Amino acid sequence: MALGMETALTAREASFVADVDYGKVTKAFENHRVTTVANLPRQRTLDLRGTFELAVAERLKHYPAPVRKRIEGKVADAIRDADGLSEVEDVDHTEHCVVTTFKSSELAKLVTERLAKIERIRELIVMDEDVQGGAPTFKGTRVLVRHVAGLVHNKVDRREIAEDFPRITDEMIELAVLFDRLYPQRGRPLGKGRDV
Repeated sequence: MALGMETALTAREASFVADVDYGKVTKAFENHRVTTVANLPRQRTLDLRGTFELAVAERLKHYPAPVRKRIEGKVADAIRDADGLSEVEDVDHTEHCVVTTFKSSELAKLVTERLAKIERIRELIVMDEDVQGGAPTFKGTRVLVRHVAGLVHNKVDRREIAEDFPRITDEMIELAVLFDRLYPQRGRPLGKGRDV
């Protein structure tokens, strides 16, 4: 997979993949630290390169500003030179006889693992108007993803969930919770005491 081009991530997906607070991702857009790769107005979508650069900036936030900027520049060069995340190399920076090594390769592994979860969500969860009115369901089933996530949030035992939905695996339960976090429902929440 080529860095930057093939994978477009929403702001919430980028937040998860980079392990950066969602508020910091939106602030990066507002401060023009990152730019959207979406063709639609007002849609905040990051490529993998921008997501990785946010992850780097988060890890370097406690470094002195001049050192941080130089390391960020070297990491950006390493990302640009790599053909994929697996080829991102560690970066060494020397200043005043002090060598600082930034473990870009370890961060690339974390990003790769989290990106794989996003890709699994995209493979396993579908929204088909002919199934459950277009609500997110697991592919090949009528099981509502948000219902499974709600059961987990309400602390229902996972074995009980597996008994109620025999086609649902442990991985699917984890992905349901992650899906619910990354793609919150839009609209007004139900008020307390209101049944609809």
